[in-house]
Amino acid sequence: MKVDFWTSTEYGGFMNALMSKLQEKGIEASQRFNISESTYRSAQSFLQRFILRLRQYIIYPIQLTIHLFLEAVKGNGKRPVVIATNTFFAPLLATFFNRRVVHLVYDLFPEAMIHSNKWREGQLRVKFFRWLVGLSLKRSAVNVFLGVRLKGYVESIHGVLPNSRIIPVGADERPFSQFSEWVEGSPIEIIYCGNLGNMHDTQTLFEAWALGIEPPFQFSFQCSGPKRAALEQFVQDHADKLMDRLKIGSGLGQAEWIEALQSAPIALVTMSKGAEEVVMPSKTYSAMMAGQAILAIAPEDSDLVDLIKRYDCGWWVQPGDSEGFQHCLKEIQSKPSQLQQKRRQAFEVAQNHFGQAHISEAWIDIFETLQKS
Repeated sequence: MKVDFWTSTEYGGFMNALMSKLQEKGIEASQRFNISESTYRSAQSFLQRFILRLRQYIIYPIQLTIHLFLEAVKGNGKRPVVIATNTFFAPLLATFFNRRVVHLVYDLFPEAMIHSNKWREGQLRVKFFRWLVGLSLKRSAVNVFLGVRLKGYVESIHGVLPNSRIIPVGADERPFSQFSEWVEGSPIEIIYCGNLGNMHDTQTLFEAWALGIEPPFQFSFQCSGPKRAALEQFVQDHADKLMDRLKIGSGLGQAEWIEALQSAPIALVTMSKGAEEVVMPSKTYSAMMAGQAILAIAPEDSDLVDLIKRYDCGWWVQPGDSEGFQHCLKEIQSKPSQLQQKRRQAFEVAQNHFGQAHISEAWIDIFETLQKS
């Protein structure tokens, strides 16, 4: 069986690992995209970002349409194909050429624009794009959601979707086969890796850090994204109080990223209010796979907080609760054995439930079910 996973922008480690596991199990799987991960992350200027949008919303849909049209002409219109919501209307386009489209809902449009305060509820464009997304959900053979809460929110807008499954993003388990011990009494590094975008809360952090960061904590951000500039400005404005306990770096290469995750005992993950209805931060699974406990700023009714509660693998506070965030730090400092326990729990849960060897089985079940339909 051959299955293509389509997205405008390349997904990195977890997707490559998923393709590898599917191939090991007899599925000829490949990721198809228009923009490489490195190109996407390196785009900084207005012109570079404009070109990205052009490729995402015009060139990629044309590329996808031509490919699926030719496949249909060849008689492959019933072969399962996975289309991610990056670009959001791509799954709908695919349904006109293929009867077995798997709609991979990584984020929800136009809700992402609303919760990032770029659009407003009730606008004509919101209604139009929501209608398009509704068509995608209904016309697709299967809709795959990243979490129970995300599925529930989508159904609260578009109605019950019996043609749906829940499959977490998971992580590539191959670089993290061994649990890395953390030495009690050493500095406690809390690291943020990845995009710092409009769906990520930073204000709670700024309020918590306003009077400085107490030892033994060291915060490190290896990030890009729209909110990086505000983070840099905060560091500049509070340099005298932070005393070099908040460091900002750029995106990491694969080897450096693995080392960073394994050396820091805690991963920081943040979501702004409303983001729980749109996304589930995929960085959570990589952090757990590396043996990091999760320190989250996120709404309680989110898939992220559900994960932390279910597996007791970290701590969480609501967006805006800077005092609660400070309380978490004090608890972490005073209970090093608890930190060790949560790290071990995160590692074991990720290895057993969120590695691509496990995730691939759920995908294979979808493909085999579609083949029989």
